[in-house]
Amino acid sequence: MDMRAYIKARREGLQAYNAAIRENSNPYLPVLEENVPNLASLTRVSLGIRTIPLDKVSGTVAKGRSYAFACNFMPILESDTEFSSKWAYLYESVEENGVNESVKCLEYLGYYYLQEGNKRVSVMKAMDAGYIEADVVRVLPEKTGDPLIAAYYEYVDFSKESGIYDILFSVPGSYAKLTAMPGVRPKNRWTEDDTYYLEKLYRFFAKAYNTVSKDRSFMAQGDAFLRYLLVFGYLNVRDDDDEKTLERVRLMAAEFELRDDSVSLIMDSRQNVSAPSLIGSLFRPSRIRAAFLLNRDPSVSAWNYWQDIGRIAVQEKLGSSVETKSCIVTSRTEFTEAIEQLIADGYTAIFATNPVMLNSCIQPSLEHPDVQILCCSQLSSYQHIRTYYPRFYEAKFLMGIAAGILTDNGKIGYVADFPIYGTPASANAFAMGARMVAPNAKIYLDFYSRKGFDPSKPFEDPEIRVICDRDINAPSAGSRDYGLYIRENGETRNMATMIPRWDNFYSAILERMLNGTFNAADTRGGMQNLWWGMSSGAIDIAFSNRFDPHSARLIRMFQDELRQASFTPFEGELKDQSGVIRCEADRRLTPAEVLCMDYLLDNIVGFIPAMEDLADTAVPLARLQSITGTGELKPVLSTISWNRK
Repeated sequence: MDMRAYIKARREGLQAYNAAIRENSNPYLPVLEENVPNLASLTRVSLGIRTIPLDKVSGTVAKGRSYAFACNFMPILESDTEFSSKWAYLYESVEENGVNESVKCLEYLGYYYLQEGNKRVSVMKAMDAGYIEADVVRVLPEKTGDPLIAAYYEYVDFSKESGIYDILFSVPGSYAKLTAMPGVRPKNRWTEDDTYYLEKLYRFFAKAYNTVSKDRSFMAQGDAFLRYLLVFGYLNVRDDDDEKTLERVRLMAAEFELRDDSVSLIMDSRQNVSAPSLIGSLFRPSRIRAAFLLNRDPSVSAWNYWQDIGRIAVQEKLGSSVETKSCIVTSRTEFTEAIEQLIADGYTAIFATNPVMLNSCIQPSLEHPDVQILCCSQLSSYQHIRTYYPRFYEAKFLMGIAAGILTDNGKIGYVADFPIYGTPASANAFAMGARMVAPNAKIYLDFYSRKGFDPSKPFEDPEIRVICDRDINAPSAGSRDYGLYIRENGETRNMATMIPRWDNFYSAILERMLNGTFNAADTRGGMQNLWWGMSSGAIDIAFSNRFDPHSARLIRMFQDELRQASFTPFEGELKDQSGVIRCEADRRLTPAEVLCMDYLLDNIVGFIPAMEDLADTAVPLARLQSITGTGELKPVLSTISWNRK
């Protein structure tokens, strides 16, 4: 009998065994009965005969002969034993005839534990097979508050609806993100084609992922698959073959590696500035071609209007050392292609000026590490994309003070844009500012992006006369309902507005690129977010000459404190709408706590709308950063640090 296959497999088994011993972990197969003491009492559901992925066959149900295998299912007994002869005979049989009998196993939390068929699985793994037929019984764990258990029960529902059992996520909400992708389930129900294409794509991905991740510390396969689809788009990769899938997975390898997930908030434009390195000094560019990607024409979009104003001001400030261009792309499916074209045209700095462009930036950034690609987003999950965003809540705090001064009955209206992270901080800061000068002030909140919202009549109550509306209208809009205004007797009197100073953002970044001190692809310190405020000149506030100059002076005093970074609105006791204390009387919220805000303070009347309550145009951004539990990006408080001035 030829023992060469057994000797090779045993060598791999001993390597895994010894590695586990060195790491002080179990060198043998995991035993489900030992790891789940109440296994016998848990509910079981038969799934019948299924094709299961071998990389999710994790161990055995009972201890039995688990000692004959290392933790990777490779044999470890001597090659002159009865066990080794049976293993070698089975190997030859499978090589000639395949596996003729299904193994039996229990599925628990998405992984499989064998009742019968240890040697068959061992042989198939030694052959680098991907799948095996199994008679599967599902064991349902007790429901707890554990996110892993919650994600598993979502998997149970997903597999029941789709007939797909391979895709396992570890984060709750991931299946909702998957099925919401264009093309995954286009008819809102699973057809044979839907199941076939997604299952085929995942199997191609799993094969490529196992190849690329070998001997590297990578994230869980299912979680990596979701990130893969978010970057490339399901419809773009659905028909890829093995070779193309492997090419894409290799491209994204750096994003799949387990790494430092910390987010560093750079709070001031003067922070994190170091002298240029020798190489940076020698090879710094004498001129930069910078492109600004806009998702709407500036004439019809206030956000893009101010972005383009910033670009023009940067061009005037930096002169011949910078060439700028704005590129308008209205289709989200074309953002990546537009970035690729800009790179082909010779642009070496690209600013994606809207958060919805975030996922579209990662592929070009990986393919072109010599090009600086930044995205205007408050949140990110990618190490290779540096993000930037203003601390709008500082200006909203000042406008809240102004609103508190202007109100004569304590009723103040506040119109927010989108229910995303950053919105609660701005609304709460506004509410704090109003309360500072009008202790009984109530802030009535509504959302411009809500279905049915009437911008011509944002509040039904005629007593709500002081209103903080959207920051500014597009140039083509004739309405004056922007900023802080008083509406009375059919007349609108504009009193103050916030001014984003994108020119200060972009000129500071481009100047660093020119002097060799900026590298957006340097990911050794985790993700970085330039979260600049008034201390960096990133935002300002303008008052109408109608505003009382003495009151304006009071507001300017607080503005000076914000410019010096010696004051924050969120200090002292803060209670949310439910009466829960969010900040104690003797402390102030950290920047990380402000960024992660997902609640409203107790002097705000209103609520944060759910995804289904939003207008269609608001869904893409909400889907990315929503605070109602359906957003792709969620800030994790424990991972966020910041640089103080």
